[in-house]
Amino acid sequence: MKKIFLALLETESPYGFEKGSARVVCSFLDEQGIPWYDDGSAAATGCDCGNIIIAGPGAARLSFCAHLDTIRIFEKKKPVCEGTVVRASGGGVLGIDDMSGAALLLELAASLHENGALAPDIHFLFTVSEEAGFKGAWALDPRHFAGAYTFVLDSGGIPLVRVVHRGVGQTSYTITVSGVMCHASARGKKNAALFSAKLIPLLKPGTAGKASFIHVGSIDCPGSPNTVPDCSVIGGQVSSFDQAEADTLIAAMEKTTEHFARDEGVTADFEIHRDCDLWVTPEDDPIIAYARSAAEKAGLPFELNETGSGSDAQVIFRRGGRVIKISTGMLCPHSRAEHIDLEDMRRCAEYLRVLAGQP
Repeated sequence: MKKIFLALLETESPYGFEKGSARVVCSFLDEQGIPWYDDGSAAATGCDCGNIIIAGPGAARLSFCAHLDTIRIFEKKKPVCEGTVVRASGGGVLGIDDMSGAALLLELAASLHENGALAPDIHFLFTVSEEAGFKGAWALDPRHFAGAYTFVLDSGGIPLVRVVHRGVGQTSYTITVSGVMCHASARGKKNAALFSAKLIPLLKPGTAGKASFIHVGSIDCPGSPNTVPDCSVIGGQVSSFDQAEADTLIAAMEKTTEHFARDEGVTADFEIHRDCDLWVTPEDDPIIAYARSAAEKAGLPFELNETGSGSDAQVIFRRGGRVIKISTGMLCPHSRAEHIDLEDMRRCAEYLRVLAGQP
């Protein structure tokens, strides 16, 4: 598991460009003699490969899911091991989210295969573009999760087993601000970058309402030092445990944008996309009882929790699946301090084997 995990961390795989990590996954499966296939979803998702699937011809009884993409890593670092802890050399983002989940799925598939327990109704789903709208999960064939217990390996935190059964709804937004391109020394210029900078504080990013969060994640503005840019695109998300509240906040953001554009004499187009809905698996749901029982058999503590971000779990739930998320042990993902202890991954692997019915 350590070897394949490090190989995945060393591979560039930002959302939409997962072919590199898919090659690592498929090469490993070929070496193990485990059949796999690409589900052909690239035509629908726009990614450079489809979801990678291990599955028999029928419906799933158990499904295990992780995603093959990472966030955009602007400075790719080399993973180093400090004892059993894996982090970036000198600090930085490696893509532990979700290469740790992918490595754990490969470890589980290999373990089941070696012991003759890789049944056709145990499905493995390596999805694409989770970090950009969960496109791979939306494209999955329902046979992989309808009527099954689905376990998404894409969460962090200690102790293991840490099970997430509740997650926010998430709506992405973009605001395209249009100005007038001209030389930097021109008078009366309308600088789209400056207008965006003035608009962002008016959107009131940060904690909002009782159960929501407004996030500004990017400002894309092509230009050069001596040119006034004519376009700037603000991108972000609104996440919430209360969709009605989120809808109210989004409406207020749109109205603020309209008023700003009118007052400043520019054009500002506000667009939204509902990425995923609020997800709650009740505490008395059979999948949680199953997960709790497996933790007891594995001799591991069990903790229920919630997540403030969207994931493939929300999409599978929205599409009618019964799903929970399981921590891989990753800590501080999407930050320069992200790291993971291989001993925690090992314990998670032991838990997954019990979930899959292997003593």
